[in-house]
Amino acid sequence: MNTPLITPDGFPRSDIDVAQVRITRTRIIRLRNDLKSVMSRIETALYEHHAHLRERGSVSAIGLAGDVERKPEPNGIAFAVVNTVVQRSPAHEAGLIKGDKIVKFGSVHAGNHQKLARLATVVQENENSPIEITVIRDIDEAQARAEVNLILTPRQGWGGRGMLGCHILPL
Repeated sequence: MNTPLITPDGFPRSDIDVAQVRITRTRIIRLRNDLKSVMSRIETALYEHHAHLRERGSVSAIGLAGDVERKPEPNGIAFAVVNTVVQRSPAHEAGLIKGDKIVKFGSVHAGNHQKLARLATVVQENENSPIEITVIRDIDEAQARAEVNLILTPRQGWGGRGMLGCHILPL
């Protein structure tokens, strides 16, 4: 879009079709302007729609910040398992151990983890902030299990890779 169409001497370049390039550039500029106009109208319509929903008191609508309608949390359903925990890491300090099955990781649960992508997002968004975690832990060989609540604070610079210091696999 910004490449000159003339030579340093002021003559049209012979290696390109100057007329076609000018026509194409004009089309691109029009399309960009059309896109801006359409996006502006969509934004205005969305604000009006959400204002109308707020007036009606509809709670299940998509929020202005883009939060998707909340799905109910499946109680006690694990979606990931802790594969390894590094000594003196944030995960180790929080009390996570190998074999813990993660039921809830902040706002992430079995119904919304999206192949653990949401878990990574929660970790990135909560660096140096505590995250509540609920895990199911095998207590003994008799298959007894306990639901354990932990607080994990992801952070950089703890002496190892990542912000957690553990490896989590999907179930």
